[in-house]
This record gives sequence, C-alpha cells and structure tokens, in this order.
Amino acid sequence: MKTFKPVKNILAWNNVGKMKHKKMAALLLTFVCTLSFFIPSTAANENPIDYSPVFDANYYYNTYPDLQQTVGNDPNALLKHFTAIGMKEGRNGNSSFQVKAYMQNNLDLLPVYGVKDLSKYYLHYISIGQEEDRIAAFKKGAEFPAGVLSSYSTTYDVTEDRAINVELAAARINGMVVRPGEKFSFSNSIGTRTIANGYVVAPSFASGRVVSSVGGGICQVSSTIYVAMLLAYIPPTQRYAHSLPVDYVPTGLDAAIVEGYKDLTFTNNFDYSIGINATTKDGVLTISFLKQADPVQ
Repeated sequence: MKTFKPVKNILAWNNVGKMKHKKMAALLLTFVCTLSFFIPSTAANENPIDYSPVFDANYYYNTYPDLQQTVGNDPNALLKHFTAIGMKEGRNGNSSFQVKAYMQNNLDLLPVYGVKDLSKYYLHYISIGQEEDRIAAFKKGAEFPAGVLSSYSTTYDVTEDRAINVELAAARINGMVVRPGEKFSFSNSIGTRTIANGYVVAPSFASGRVVSSVGGGICQVSSTIYVAMLLAYIPPTQRYAHSLPVDYVPTGLDAAIVEGYKDLTFTNNFDYSIGINATTKDGVLTISFLKQADPVQ
C-alpha cells in the first residue's frame, strides 16, 4: 500500500505545478495585453499629423483678430485652436491652402465630405491632395468679393423649351432673403409648375425615364443652388438625387424636384441673413449666396 503514496504525491505535485503554470501564463498574458495597449499610442505619437501644408502660426494669428484677443501669439496654442475649431469653421491657416477654393476647384470631394465637418478637406489635402497637385487656393483676382459667401454657374441651351423654365425659376429665386433661423424651400419659392404660372412643357426625368412635363428644366436651377449652398457651408435639410444622370453639374451634386414630393431645403443657421442672387444671361445660370446686412430697425 505504501508503494502507491509516491504516485499520489507526484500527481499532487503535478497539479500544483499546473496551477502555478496557469497563474504564470495569466500574468504573462496580462502583461502582454497591457504592453500592446500602449504600443499604438506610442506609435501614433511618433508619427503625428504634419499640418504645415495648411497651417502657419504667424499667418493664422495675423489673419484673425479674435484669436489675438483670446489665444495670443503662442504657436502651440494657435495650432491647437486650428485643429480643434478653426478647420471645422473653415478658417484659412496659411496663404497656400484656402478651404473654399479647395472645395470649388475639386467638386468631386463635395458629395464625399459634405459641409458638416470642413476639417476633412484639410486632412484630404495633407494626405492625398497635395501629392495629386490639386488646386488649393484661388488665383489672384478669383477670390469671392467681400460679402459673397459662394457663387456657382451652369450652362443651358437658350434655344430649348426648358430654357424658359430655367430662367423663370431663377427669376423667382433672385433677391430672396433668408433670415437667421428661417427655412428655405426651393419648390415653394418658384411657385406651382403650371402653364398658367408661366412654365412650359419640357423634358424631365420620372422613375428612370425621360418624359415631358410642365416645368422640365427647373432642376438645373435647384442643382446649381445646391452646389452654391455647399460652397457657402450650408448643409441641406432635404435633397434628392435624380433617377438618371444629369449633365449640368458633377456627379452627386444634383437636386431633383418633384412638387409635393421632392424638394431642396435648408435652414439658415448663421447669425446673419442670407441673400440669394440668381441670374441668367446668354445661357449661363449663376447662383450666389450673400452675407446680407439686416435693415436697421
């Protein structure tokens, strides 16, 4: 009987050893996991984003007087403001990158990034756009005049019936003022599309087919407005794509209108009124958004 005791002792020792190995393995796994937790952070710190293509502290400080009062001439503090706030507001960080120029010269980016977070355009230029030689600044004399938030033009054939609808819709939008907090509706602004209201029959889209309808062509006006909206940092509250491609604005920047069903709308979230200029001349439709001075009460 005693000959079996060493076997029991050996088994017991093996069990203890296994327990110790499990504890050691658990401790080692915990250490490895903890170490791996810190590695990405360290690696990220070793490769921070280089904002120099879009930011210069002296330029930023001298361009915005409000920063001179609130942030001061501290390069680190100015960069922190720029990355946390300035880019989202669309502020220019240097003379070689102007976010509005980057948007206007690279319209393919608008459907991708929209206008809810403008910092995406800066980061795109840093990571890809600069290498692709994308235009990032206005040419001399091409900047928007003071008070002009944006401007965009499309062309149309003045010999086609739809030209009447384009010009009529533009005329009814021209001169509108949207006050802070007010909502703009394109469909409501241009009036009911009827013969009695001045519109004519022209080609339009319906469920992926080309059809004829009263008011065909008004979507060129709404689409031109939509692009100008984005360039003015105005996000839509309602916008629909056409069932077929259009040829007057780039892909993804059209705005379909169907009375009582599809509309282009936005709310003025600025603290000032927005004026809308819509002009037509020699087959060119131009929509501009203006910073409108409110009349003195």
